Amino acid sequence: MALVRKLVPEDDSPDAKNIAISNETAAEVRKTLNLMLSRSIIDFLVKYFVTKVNWIDQFLYSPWFLGQYQRWWSLDKLSSVADIEFTILFLRVCHYASQFLPSPAYTIDSIKGVALADIRKSCEEVINGLAPICIRLDPRGSLIRVQHIAFAGLGSMCIGRMNVFWEALSYATRVAQQIGLHLDTMTWASSVDELEKEMRRRTFCNLYIWDRMNSCLSKRLERIPFLSDGLSVDVMPQMRLLPNVDIGADAPDVFTERVLRAQLARFWRSHKPAKGSEYDAIGAEERYESFCSTFLQTMPPAFALQPDKQWDDRLPTLPMQRQLLHLAIFELLCWNFTPTLLQQPEQVKNLPGYKQVLILRNKKALAVAALNLLEGVSALHTMMGGSHTRFPGIIVPTFEAAVPLLCLCADKSFPGNTVEGRSHTLKIDPLGVRISNVTRAGCMQAAWDALNRLQTLAEFSNMAEVGARTLSRLIEKVDYPPPLAQFYGYLNREADVATQLPETLNCDQMRQYAMEGWQVDPPLDNTKYTNISSEVWNEMLGGFTGSFEVEDRFL
Repeated sequence: MALVRKLVPEDDSPDAKNIAISNETAAEVRKTLNLMLSRSIIDFLVKYFVTKVNWIDQFLYSPWFLGQYQRWWSLDKLSSVADIEFTILFLRVCHYASQFLPSPAYTIDSIKGVALADIRKSCEEVINGLAPICIRLDPRGSLIRVQHIAFAGLGSMCIGRMNVFWEALSYATRVAQQIGLHLDTMTWASSVDELEKEMRRRTFCNLYIWDRMNSCLSKRLERIPFLSDGLSVDVMPQMRLLPNVDIGADAPDVFTERVLRAQLARFWRSHKPAKGSEYDAIGAEERYESFCSTFLQTMPPAFALQPDKQWDDRLPTLPMQRQLLHLAIFELLCWNFTPTLLQQPEQVKNLPGYKQVLILRNKKALAVAALNLLEGVSALHTMMGGSHTRFPGIIVPTFEAAVPLLCLCADKSFPGNTVEGRSHTLKIDPLGVRISNVTRAGCMQAAWDALNRLQTLAEFSNMAEVGARTLSRLIEKVDYPPPLAQFYGYLNREADVATQLPETLNCDQMRQYAMEGWQVDPPLDNTKYTNISSEVWNEMLGGFTGSFEVEDRFL
C-alpha cells in the first residue's frame, strides 16, 4: 500500500468536493430535497444542537459547521458530492438534536407545529434518498461521511438500539480508515488545510473513545476493537480552538475533556487482565494504584476530581464536560473491581487470610465506585435541568452502577467487618476515603434512587423503561419488601410473606430477571436455593449492558 501511495499520491485521489454530479443526478437530488422540512425548523434544530447538545461529544467544531451551513443555503444548486454529503450531515444533526427535546428550555413536543416524530421521519426520508447517491459516486467516502454516520449511531443509542450504534461505529471507522484518519498527517493530501486537519484529528479521537470506552463497559469487552490500541501524538488533537477570543489564552480548552477521555480509555485498555485469567485481587489493587498515581495526578486542574472552578462561569459547558469525565472515571473503576463479584464463598474461604481481606476490600471499593458514579449522574442530571432526557450518559450509568450494588447486597453479610487491606500512600485516592463507611442500607437506598430516576425518565425514553423494568425486578429479589416503600410506586402488590424470596437467591432466577425479568415470573417453592455460580454471575454481569437493547415493539 505504501508503494501505491508513492506511485499515486494522495493529491491525485478523488475528493468529494471535486466530484461533480450529472444533470440527471442533480434532478434526482432536487426531487429528494423537495421532501425536506422548512428552513425555520432546520434552523431551530441546528441552533439547538450547537448551543445545547454539541458540548457532549464536541464532534463538530461549531464555527466551521455553522459557516458551512450558511454557505449551503446560499447555493443555487448542489453541484458536488460534498454538497450532498453536507446535506446529510446537517439533517443527521437535526435528527440527533430532536432526541433531546422536549427540554427545560423547550417544553413542547413539536417545532413550528410539526411533531418531533414527524420531523425525525422527514429527516430519515431525505437521508435515505441522498445517501445511496453519495456512495455510488464516491465509494471511498470523506470526513463528512464519517461524521454523519457517527451521528446516525448516536441517534440510535438515544433510543436504545445499541446494536445499531455498534454497526454505525463499525461503518464510520471503516470509512475513517479508508480516508486515512488513522495515519500520520504526512500522508494526507496537501490540499487539506490546518483547520480540516484538526477536525480530522478530533473526529478520530471521538471514534477512539467510543470504540475503547464502550468495549470496556459493555458485554463486548472481549471483542476485537475496530481501532488499534496505538494512539500516536500526530493523530491526536493539537489546536486550541477557544469559543471566545476574549476569554484569555490561559483558559482551558473545552476539547481537553475528549482528549482526556481518549487517554483514559487507552490506560484501562492497556491495563486490562489477560483474557481467561483468574481473578487477581492484588492485580486489581495494583491497577487502581497505578491509575491514581499516574493518570489522576496528571489531570489538568480544571478537570481534576477536586477541580479548579475559576473558569466555570465563563465556560458554561465546562462543569458538565468535567462531570462527564468524572463519570467515565468511576465507570472504569467499577469495571476494574466488578470481577470480585464472581468469587464463590467456598473459594474465598480456602484463600490465605490476606487475600480474603483484599477481596472484601475490592468489594467495598466497587461499592464506593458505584456510589460515586450514581452521585455523579445525579449531579450531571441536575446541571442539565433535571428533566426528562433520552441522553444515554444519564441512563446507562444509572443502571450499570445500580446492578453491582444489588449484586453486593444479595450477600446478606455484606459489607462485613471493617478491614484495611493494602496500605495506600496515594496523594489522590478517590475510593479509599469512603471504603470504611460503606453500608448495605446505603447501597440499597442508592439502588432505589437509581430506579426512581429510571422510572422518571421512562416517560420519554424506551431505554430507561427497559432499564427500570429490569432493575425493579432485581431490587424486588434482593430487597423485598423495599425500604421506604410508601414513597415509591414500583410494586403492584402488597408484601406477602408467602411470596418473599429466601435469603440466598437462585442463580437461574437472578440471571433471568437481570436479562429479561419483566417477561416471566419464576415459580417459587420452599426448596433450598443454591449459591450463585461464577458462570452465571459472569453471564449476568458481562451482559447487563445488553439489557438496554430495545425491542422493535418499543419503537
